[in-house]
Amino acid sequence: MTTLLAVTAALAGGYLLGRWRPAQRASDWAHWELYGKQSNRRQLRWWAREAVFLCEVVVLLATRPRQTVHAWRHRHDPPAPRSAPITFTPARDPNWADRTDKEA
Repeated sequence: MTTLLAVTAALAGGYLLGRWRPAQRASDWAHWELYGKQSNRRQLRWWAREAVFLCEVVVLLATRPRQTVHAWRHRHDPPAPRSAPITFTPARDPNWADRTDKEA
């Protein structure tokens, strides 16, 4: 009976955490702090924001290590060169006027 109660409590707790999404809320707050308000290293919220970002990087390295390292190494690469523009040069048709008169 104790095992059943523990499993039920764990499932209920997991469901509630999934609905509340504290990690998503913390990430949204950290990004809002980074791009919204200006803070410096003397403030506690700067250090809290950096801790949230550190947790995000650790989770990314744990779940997708190759993609994370590749993105980190290539984050300052210049953009790919653009292709040449498509140019259209219309061909001159000397019989254009003759064809338009016959069609009408």
